[in-house]
Amino acid sequence: MRVSSTVERLDVAPGGTGVVPLDVVNTSDVIESLSVHALGVPEARVQTEPPALALFPEASGELTLTVGLPESFPAGTYPVTFVVAGRSPGAREAYHDVDIVVPARPHVSLAATPSLVRTRGRAAFTVEVRNDGNVPLDVSLRAVDSDRTVRTTLSPSTVSVAPGSVGTATVLLKGPRQLLGSDRDRPVTVLAQAAETEASVALVLRQRSTLSRGLITVLVLLAIIAAWALAFLLGMQQVLGADPYTKVAPPSFFAALPAEGADGSEAGTDADPGAAGAAPAGALAKDGPLPAGVGATVTGTVLGSSDKQGIGRITVVALRHGRDGLVQVSSAATQADGTYTMSGLFPGAYLLRVEADGYDTAWHPSAATEAAAQEVTAVAQQITTGADLTVDGHDATLSGNVVTGDPEDDVEVKVTARPSWSGADPETSYETTADASGAYSFADLPAPGTYELTFAAEGYQPATTTERVLGGQERFALDVRLGAGTGSIAGVVTDGTNPLGGVKVSTTIDGKAVTVGTPTVGQVGSFVVPNLPTPGTYVLTFTKDGFSPTTSVVDLGPGEQRADLSVAMPGGAGTVTGRVVSASGKPLGGVTVSAGGAAAGTTTTTLTAGAVGSFTLAGLPAGGSVTLTFTRSGYTAVTLPVTIPASGAAKPVKVTLDSALGSLTGRVTSGGSGVVGATVTATDGGLVRTTTSTRSGDRGSGTYVLPKLPEGTYTVTVTVDDAVVATSIVTVSGGSPTVCDLPVGEG
Repeated sequence: MRVSSTVERLDVAPGGTGVVPLDVVNTSDVIESLSVHALGVPEARVQTEPPALALFPEASGELTLTVGLPESFPAGTYPVTFVVAGRSPGAREAYHDVDIVVPARPHVSLAATPSLVRTRGRAAFTVEVRNDGNVPLDVSLRAVDSDRTVRTTLSPSTVSVAPGSVGTATVLLKGPRQLLGSDRDRPVTVLAQAAETEASVALVLRQRSTLSRGLITVLVLLAIIAAWALAFLLGMQQVLGADPYTKVAPPSFFAALPAEGADGSEAGTDADPGAAGAAPAGALAKDGPLPAGVGATVTGTVLGSSDKQGIGRITVVALRHGRDGLVQVSSAATQADGTYTMSGLFPGAYLLRVEADGYDTAWHPSAATEAAAQEVTAVAQQITTGADLTVDGHDATLSGNVVTGDPEDDVEVKVTARPSWSGADPETSYETTADASGAYSFADLPAPGTYELTFAAEGYQPATTTERVLGGQERFALDVRLGAGTGSIAGVVTDGTNPLGGVKVSTTIDGKAVTVGTPTVGQVGSFVVPNLPTPGTYVLTFTKDGFSPTTSVVDLGPGEQRADLSVAMPGGAGTVTGRVVSASGKPLGGVTVSAGGAAAGTTTTTLTAGAVGSFTLAGLPAGGSVTLTFTRSGYTAVTLPVTIPASGAAKPVKVTLDSALGSLTGRVTSGGSGVVGATVTATDGGLVRTTTSTRSGDRGSGTYVLPKLPEGTYTVTVTVDDAVVATSIVTVSGGSPTVCDLPVGEG
């Protein structure tokens, strides 16, 4: 896998986002689905578009990464590594490093709990100091009394708060006492100051008097009430003092009460059941359900007319004839299996009816009208069973989505629905074809009913699911994914004219090597590589002593059986094998190896998976010399002469490629001291690279580093506070760092 990007430094403000484009090349020999994860920032803060990128071998594509940071993300420079990886076993990962620079954004806020206290003299307030920025703050607190009569105490007066944290301080307020009068508000403002930010919160000391107006009012009212009561008692004594006291009320006082019986009980109560209007003992109400164990019970099942299966969540209503026609007396809902139970019925004959959305109105047992219905007799304290009803459901609609393993191909998927209930006609089926997006739909299916859905597409394994639809239902089935069937590659190997036996044919399946051979008798030269997962791309390698190894790349579609491959192996040609590494000894894949001279046009590429960096170059003239050239982007090309023996392979070679990229480093100084935070920019007229001098580094304060620069001449500028303060012309060489110190303000 190979990845590159034009972004190596990303400035992201707290609460903002930044974008990193990645150009990705699939250097493996199989189709890969590539995804990205980040090291150095939370995964939830990185969004990838698209989430997965499917690439054929040697194909390229672009991934866009969006990095979002919360408001309180700490300031600083964060090295982040984006890892691009495939899903196939043994897939190698590719990396891209980016420095995310988060600027400082100090911000402080205050809140008070409580903000108003009513008291006679003193009060305590808790002030919360919240650091909403992304740098630590030392917050200084002070109180301002606009009334200049309140004594204030802050504890502590300085609070250190980390980003996203909350510190607390206590504010004590004390006001001068007042004996009389209404409440008086004494406002105080608490101010918080820190680097480049400040905040305030208002506090109110509501001071009440020692003798409040309410207390004085209560005392006055009590005095008035006492005087009124004294006058009332004295007046009543003078007016009524001559009348005698009595405990006897006149008979008319009791005129509204019921007369007493002979034994002292009230007439018309349970003490006298025979009184007019009294109900007999044990009498039942005229309406409503009867008590358990007294009334009748009716049970049954609601069945669908199509599949004869129970239907749940259907309401069954019991009706009986009254003076004004049918009267509903009870109802019950069916369980999941279609059964229902109605209890507490008065004995007698009932009509049972079902009315529900998606179904025709039905009467017991399967009548469409009241006139054709049969009555069900309910017997007291007994259970009447078998009160079944059969209903006709309205036609249903069944929709869904089918997904194939190759979204780029237009695969025709046939969907078949067959009734699967007992007694269904086995010849009945409903067919449709999924559209380009995989959506399918069946309309006018008899319901209720259970259907077996079969999904079939050329080259894919068929799939089967079962779905049940209810009357008039518009049902959406679960998505179905079709797995591609296995494929095979078959053909014949020749020496250019005649079939060739004893040839080893090898490839890789899920990271494991698979080898077959061609027979030397019978069907000489023929081969078959079976059970290959599809869709996929396979590299077949053909080897035999005395012949040049040959490779062939075969693309298999879903379930494809390829049987027409013809491979010719030239004999007597020389072969060179070897390995390519970097200056640090790391194997290098994707290096182009080409032959010059008489073998011009013969090329290969070093492996990027498995034995990374190794290569085999066949078809070279035996008994002579050939010049091999090794090239790869970002590295200096190497030319190497190799002698090919008259027979057999040449001695393996090892080639080291030096990086063609250099780096630029140095210090930004002023008066001999390092300058921190200066912006250093290098450009060759097309490429522009920028970094910032740091507090520490290999060369001390003010150090800057610009890595991975192609060879060439660059103009280097130093910017401080949007002003260019130094420039220099530097030539960068590949494979080693170039040092350029940049003094500021010196001639």
